[in-house]
Amino acid sequence: MDEHDTPPDRPETDTLGLRAVRRLTDPTVLTLVLAGTLLTAAATLTRHFPTGPLLPPPAGLAPTAVAAVLAVLFFLTELGQARIEIRRQAYSFSLSGVPLLLGLLFCPPWLLVAARLTAAVVAFGVQRVPPVKLAFNLAAYALDISAVLALSAHLVPDDGYLDLAVAGTCYLALAVVDLVMSAVVLLVIRVNGGPVGLEDVGEVLLSAGLFVALNTATGLIAALLLVSGSLGTVLLGGVAAVAALSYRAYLVLRRRHRSLQDLQDFIRLGEGARDLDDLVERLLPRVQTLLRAGRVELAVAPHDGGPEVVHRRVDEDGVVGHGPAADGEGRDDDVLVVPLDASGTGGTLSVADRLGDRTRFTGDDHALLRTLAGHLAVALHSVRLVDQLRYEARHDALTGLPNRSEVAERLRELMAESAVTDRVGVLLLDLDRFKEVNDAFGHDMGDELLGVVAERLLATVPPGCTVGRLGGDEFAVVLPASPDAEQLALSLATAIGRALSAPVQLTAAAVTTGACVGITVGRPGDDEADLLRQADTAMYAAKDARLPVLVYADALDDGRRERLAMLVDLRAALDHDEFEMHYQPKVDLATGVATSVEALVRWNHPVLGRVPPDAFITVAESTGLIDDLTQMVLAQALGQLRRWREADLDLTVAVNLSARNVNDETLPQRVAAALATAGVPAERLILEITESSVMGDPERTVPTLERLAAIGVTLSLDDFGTGYSSLSYLQRLPVRELKIDRSFLLGLADPPRARASRVLVRSMVGLGQSLGLKVVAEGVETTEILEELRALGCDLAQGYLVSRPVPGDLLADAVVRAGYRMPRLGLLPTPRPRSAPPVVPAGVPAAPAGVAAARAAVPAAPPVLAPGADLRPPRRPSLPRARTRS
Repeated sequence: MDEHDTPPDRPETDTLGLRAVRRLTDPTVLTLVLAGTLLTAAATLTRHFPTGPLLPPPAGLAPTAVAAVLAVLFFLTELGQARIEIRRQAYSFSLSGVPLLLGLLFCPPWLLVAARLTAAVVAFGVQRVPPVKLAFNLAAYALDISAVLALSAHLVPDDGYLDLAVAGTCYLALAVVDLVMSAVVLLVIRVNGGPVGLEDVGEVLLSAGLFVALNTATGLIAALLLVSGSLGTVLLGGVAAVAALSYRAYLVLRRRHRSLQDLQDFIRLGEGARDLDDLVERLLPRVQTLLRAGRVELAVAPHDGGPEVVHRRVDEDGVVGHGPAADGEGRDDDVLVVPLDASGTGGTLSVADRLGDRTRFTGDDHALLRTLAGHLAVALHSVRLVDQLRYEARHDALTGLPNRSEVAERLRELMAESAVTDRVGVLLLDLDRFKEVNDAFGHDMGDELLGVVAERLLATVPPGCTVGRLGGDEFAVVLPASPDAEQLALSLATAIGRALSAPVQLTAAAVTTGACVGITVGRPGDDEADLLRQADTAMYAAKDARLPVLVYADALDDGRRERLAMLVDLRAALDHDEFEMHYQPKVDLATGVATSVEALVRWNHPVLGRVPPDAFITVAESTGLIDDLTQMVLAQALGQLRRWREADLDLTVAVNLSARNVNDETLPQRVAAALATAGVPAERLILEITESSVMGDPERTVPTLERLAAIGVTLSLDDFGTGYSSLSYLQRLPVRELKIDRSFLLGLADPPRARASRVLVRSMVGLGQSLGLKVVAEGVETTEILEELRALGCDLAQGYLVSRPVPGDLLADAVVRAGYRMPRLGLLPTPRPRSAPPVVPAGVPAAPAGVAAARAAVPAAPPVLAPGADLRPPRRPSLPRARTRS
């Protein structure tokens, strides 16, 4: 056979050899081998035993009687032991050194050995010590007493009386033997329980030294009292009773201290656990150690109402596993089970298979397990609360989907784990007609729609995708990494569009919706915030272009960069007073007098020149700078109004408010402060608002408007007819002026639309005048439209036909050139009687007589704001209603 060939029976031989090695290295086999070695050493030392006791028996007692008394003492001290637990093993200390020393002094050697081993066998039987440990302990005791006797035969002088030399050599013999035996026990613990730390070794050796000193001192005192006669015997009884009580109290205090320390360590060990598995890995092995159990099992009822019970267990090897213990595992008659009843935590904690000297769990073990279960239940409840808070912080409360921060985190992890050739697709979608659902049916129906959309998205996306709600009606989908990410994203966007376009049956009605989807594709290493921003940019670009899907491109960010530059310049413009105010007059169609002006802000950019208002006002509204801009416009407009009044011009000035301004609850205070600073009566200020800005959150905005009306400011409803145009909304708002949007006026000059436009304008004028409101038509650019408005009974007209917006110091000249008049303080025109036509500029047709009469129904302006005026809204007066014919 070739030397490289393997014999057919070689694997079997190797297996038998490995089995033999495993048997030899088994802890039980090693322990028994060590016990045999100790017993052999003890038998060897018997050759060196002394021939008799060092001192004669006290009171003439027979050697057998002395041995019997010593056996009882050995038995009692064996039952009262102090233990040091090292994992699942324990090292015991007792006062057995006291009878050992007395036996060394007063008992024949072989009788002493018999008394020691007999008492040990009886005590171990009472304690139900396992056979292997019984064999080792008996061998250890045999070696212990044999070594002490052998050393005493060589070290202790045979003087026949007790002196300092005898006492010192006895202590030396006991100390040397006890330290050697402690090392042997540590070796056994190392074999059965694994490595032993230096801290454990130090605690064992220190305790051994202290107990040797205590045992020697107590034994010598007892010996001195015994050799002193009957008085000494009586005193010994008293000393023994005191010592026994003191020792018992020491054991109780030590046990309590140890229990408190164990509980404190147990509680501290559970702090900071991330989840159930982390808590189990921390605490269940500790329960196993403290109860010295072979198995520990935790069964926890699910806190989310699920049907399955969560099982975690630790076996004899300290391995944490899932699921309940298998049938037949361990001893069924050696189990303790306690409930987890803290803070509503349902479940049980059980231990089985008691290890160590005792083969059965005791009442103390049961009490300790109940205490540990209580603390474990509290820790589990805390972990669940933290887990719930963590979940709620990273998920949307309405839909249960991941929120923006969780989507960003998952996207970051996905980008970090992706291969170089992979791409990650991100979709952002915004629902169509969601605001209409909220406005028409209320927010509850809007929330119901969002829930349906979330369900449809989850049902549409393939496995591995992350679906999240970013806020409002915006959702995100993150696709798994793939080389074909863009194509997959486009296909998924199409599928999402089909899924969302199907009708949705809500509680109140059936609605239809859709979505605009923005897509971006990221590469490994891209920032997750940039990807979400790119998808957001693509989504809004799709909405602006009215496209269902749009993929991000760098060109889409050009407008964004311009907006950012505009924002920076806008901040600088506010700081450096780069804005100027222009004013457009409003003319009373009945008198031809310019009674009011609208303040319009203009921005002269140092580089770009004149910037259109629509460009920078949109940026200001989206960033919050609109508050500062409005405050600046208000201050300048009121300052110009004061200068006009000083020039004997009696005008009112109108300032536009944005939706953000109207939602600011501090607006009335800021307006009142601006009026006080300018020294202008409140009734000379008009604040123009739009329907959409008010009705977005009427519960918040209407009280703010009522407080403004209480100051005396006139509120004007701008762009009337283009928003809600609801009589119920109009009735709720404390407005005294309506402005008809220019889109309705353009129809008056267009023959195909003239009739319909005339009906609409007449209805709005009639509605306003019936409610006691002044009606203003804005955007008047032709004489034909002006004549139509006068014929329809409109109160005021504003537009390029009257004057373009001009600086404040040029306003009077512009009005006069247009053929109108400026009002003078104290000289405001009063309505003339029906029989007398009003005075109007040459060439301007006269207004119908009904206009002046309708204007007479307008309530008088409230008084000027006084210092300390009450800003609370007054009771709203009832408005005059139009009469109906019977």
